[in-house]
Amino acid sequence: MTRPARSASRRPQPRPHVRAGCAACCLLCAVVFVGCSVLWPIGPRVPQSPPHARETLDDGYEDYTGVIHVHTAYSHDADGTLAEVAQVANAQGLHYVITTEHNNLRSLREGNQGWHGMTLILVGEEISTRDGHCLALNVHEEISRNQPTQAILDEIARQGGLSFLAHPSFKKRPWKNWSVHGFTGIEGYNTVHDAFDENWLRVALWGLTVPPHPLYLSFVDRPDEPLARWDALIREHGRVVGIGSSDAHELHLLGVKIAPYDVTFKVVRTHLLLPAGTPMSAPAVYDALRAGHAYFAIDLLADARGFTFMADDDQRVLGVMGDEVKLTDPMQLTVILPQSAHLALFKDGNVAATSVGRVWHIRVKEPGSYRVEISRNGTPWIFSNPIYIRAPSEAPSQTVGSQQ
Repeated sequence: MTRPARSASRRPQPRPHVRAGCAACCLLCAVVFVGCSVLWPIGPRVPQSPPHARETLDDGYEDYTGVIHVHTAYSHDADGTLAEVAQVANAQGLHYVITTEHNNLRSLREGNQGWHGMTLILVGEEISTRDGHCLALNVHEEISRNQPTQAILDEIARQGGLSFLAHPSFKKRPWKNWSVHGFTGIEGYNTVHDAFDENWLRVALWGLTVPPHPLYLSFVDRPDEPLARWDALIREHGRVVGIGSSDAHELHLLGVKIAPYDVTFKVVRTHLLLPAGTPMSAPAVYDALRAGHAYFAIDLLADARGFTFMADDDQRVLGVMGDEVKLTDPMQLTVILPQSAHLALFKDGNVAATSVGRVWHIRVKEPGSYRVEISRNGTPWIFSNPIYIRAPSEAPSQTVGSQQ
């Protein structure tokens, strides 16, 4: 994949601040990460080889890899700097990173959004609403959390932003109010909160006895409740975008980095599909997210680039992830993987078919919301956004996440 031309932009970085009462959080994160961060070197970098050649129709999109939901010293519970974020992102070949500081846009006001080396860093906000945490992306004014949750979502939309309900069904700080509408999507996977849901004694013992790759992969589970909630929201609202989030909070304690970016950035990444030849830019990133032209993957397990999920009629591509497509005859869903794995097709939230291999063609006879999940050796790997197949007479859905 040819990378678009990029202009570097570097800004002064915030100085980490000392906060009272962070010891408990530090110890909690240390249980998972400090053993591997200190005793063993970080695992091998995900290879950045070009995607595998298409074996069927070309969907016309290119795959851009990034990390969403990152905290720095602009948040009250992180010590990492934007310079450290940029350094790790460039080293890992990430195309974009979206930071989401707690209840503030200071990093945006100070001019930190833009190109940092080869990575585009975008600045958003994580708002602590009365009903849970919400990511506000592509907003330019801070939004008060001291108002009803629906008013917050409405204000994000008014600014032209995107809203994602954060860690919606994990045990720690789950979302509470499902009567709201107008949000863009939800986090289908959250690295930090998946770790919080683990058996801490087991994690602590593993953290002192095994290298990093087995440890980090040991707490990667299929996020059953968030995925079930996602499917339910699709049935209720029509179209809801799913993303995978890092929720990275690098902490510095006595010279040791706890939950370091170079670890958390590898676990889950959200891949965006941009039309071939489209330069990487903030509008391109947000357009892809808004359209659901995205999938999220546990890239620590294997490089997911080259994954394709599309609807076609054997002759032409009818749609990709996030698209609404009218049912035709013939119609098939095509899945292409960079390497063989276990595949599961979900229709309206239920498993409709399974297979093993690299290329899978599934004939479609009925309307529905179709998405795929891929796993390797029992570990979740890739989660697609749905392709929405509509009956010929069915009207298109309203805006993603809107009330029907």
